[in-house]
Amino acid sequence: MMDERKITVLGIGGSGCRIVGILKNNPLASPLHLVAIDSDAAGLESSGLDENFRLLAGERWRNGRGCGGSVIDGQRVVAHERSRIEKLLDGASFLLVVGGLGRGTASGGMSVVLSVARKLEIPTLFVVTLPFTLEGHSRRKIAEDTVKNELLGLADAVICLPNDLLFSVLEPTTPLSNAFKLADQELSRTVLALTMVLLHGNLLAADFGSFITLLKKKKSFCSIGVGVASDEMEPEKRGEAAMERLLQSPLLGGADKLGDADAVIFTLLGGPELSLGESRHILELAARQVKPDTQLIVGAATGEEWANQIQLSAVTVKFDAESEAAELLRSSSAPHPRRTRAGFAGAHGVDGDQLTLPLEPVSKGIMERGPQVKWGNEELDVPTFKRRNITVDNGKTGVE
Repeated sequence: MMDERKITVLGIGGSGCRIVGILKNNPLASPLHLVAIDSDAAGLESSGLDENFRLLAGERWRNGRGCGGSVIDGQRVVAHERSRIEKLLDGASFLLVVGGLGRGTASGGMSVVLSVARKLEIPTLFVVTLPFTLEGHSRRKIAEDTVKNELLGLADAVICLPNDLLFSVLEPTTPLSNAFKLADQELSRTVLALTMVLLHGNLLAADFGSFITLLKKKKSFCSIGVGVASDEMEPEKRGEAAMERLLQSPLLGGADKLGDADAVIFTLLGGPELSLGESRHILELAARQVKPDTQLIVGAATGEEWANQIQLSAVTVKFDAESEAAELLRSSSAPHPRRTRAGFAGAHGVDGDQLTLPLEPVSKGIMERGPQVKWGNEELDVPTFKRRNITVDNGKTGVE
């Protein structure tokens, strides 16, 4: 049974509105508080939510026409709605934000939503999708920059799902519209599972703190699998059927994703008839799909709304090598006795190579079109190493 805590799911942008619309039509999601934000009136209408639970951003400026893929405009229109966003999130004890990155409203507006959530001290999980490679490099870069510069390190936890996962399991002849619908359906089921188990696990409660430790400040790539089975079969076979359907999920990217993952989040939902023994059997069956050293987070919950069926979900996490290198660099910044390069190499059995700092310009966001700050002929908003064409020494120059 649900408790008094209020779980809010906020869909932002076209994809986010579609996900929220699917949840609205799912009786199992009735305990959730659903809200939507978009600058496109038609996209917002597709959510099917009442007017009190949706927000048309920048209506006076954009007239409901959307942002045309502009991240700057997306950030601007959502930033103007901060007070209304606060009202939408009022009373929430947990917030899950869902949307597709790569275009204007979602990519530009998620940082604003995050800022409001932090002000209200609401624990927040972002579940975002990255665009197909065929959509072009520019959209992919927008999406990745949003994750790296706006969400990682500030959000409590971020789950990133590449849409390209669909190519690994769907037939090439699958209509693109059907692929997107299938992806939206799978994503909505995963959102439902995460919200139910994180805050209301009454068999095995997943700790949100574990999510934060696992996903915060680390660039990672995730995939999701969902398997549903009814009680028309025996408990042992029901668990095996759910596992088999999970492995065939379009957004999992193939059964080998579980075996390759650095971490996996398993969630199990079922009706009152779901016993501890059956739960253990199913979760042990799932755990056998991963490596022994894989970090596992497991949660299970039951409720009347899930009577006569079970849903097993998995979120796989694969950490990016760059994020691991950056974490090593941060940990190595602690004070230590001064050594020569040769001494360091001899003491540690390494060749003395240094990690290269990831120096790169940072977008000015909505101030991009503002006045330049100059001293003489130099624009001060451009980093010094860029203005003066300085080559950064990686530690190898002059070392014999």
